Amino acid sequence: AAGVLAGFNPCLLAVMAFLASVTLAQRGGKKEMLKITLGFSAGIFTMYMFAGLSILGTVNLMPQLRVHFSALTILLTALLGFWHIYDAYWLRTHARSTFRTPQPLKDFMSRMGERNLLLLSFLAGGMFSLVKAPCVGAIYLSILSMLALKIDVARGIAYMGIYNLGLLLPVICLGLLLAFGLSPKKVTEFRESRRVEIRLTTGLILITLAVLMQLRIL
Repeated sequence: AAGVLAGFNPCLLAVMAFLASVTLAQRGGKKEMLKITLGFSAGIFTMYMFAGLSILGTVNLMPQLRVHFSALTILLTALLGFWHIYDAYWLRTHARSTFRTPQPLKDFMSRMGERNLLLLSFLAGGMFSLVKAPCVGAIYLSILSMLALKIDVARGIAYMGIYNLGLLLPVICLGLLLAFGLSPKKVTEFRESRRVEIRLTTGLILITLAVLMQLRIL
């Protein structure tokens, strides 16, 4: 459920609409959009699994880090929550987000042609996961903190996989809809009309998570 919630994110909606627009501009069709969806989703999944496994493995190898990691996670989750709320205010007053996609990533995605499309989409998904971590990865960070304190690495991998599949479910569904005729313009219009509410809701959820973790309820 947390993964699906994180998947309904303006950053993910924006990049999928952008990739679909690029594909259509280059006269790509259903097959190309399906390749982009598969590669982009696989890139995000791989990067988040690698990051989560690295964090859980480090914490389990050095148990003395658990308390410090938990405190750092609570602080970062709260700060990201306030950042999302501030971004909602900034979107309302200035009509632009503080979570901006770096121009080099946009340039890379806009140059994706038909050759090696699957590989390039995979790389774009991995890069997106890194540069947009504050936008997309905040809930994942709190999930990792709870996993590090409660279970071992083996079970943690399974839970991380479930979370990341949930995260990608809206992305895959959107990619399929775009491949079968949904206009990227409609996706952009929906994102523009709902991103303030999504940002505000996400911020409140993150702050609530931080408080619950601090109180040892989660």
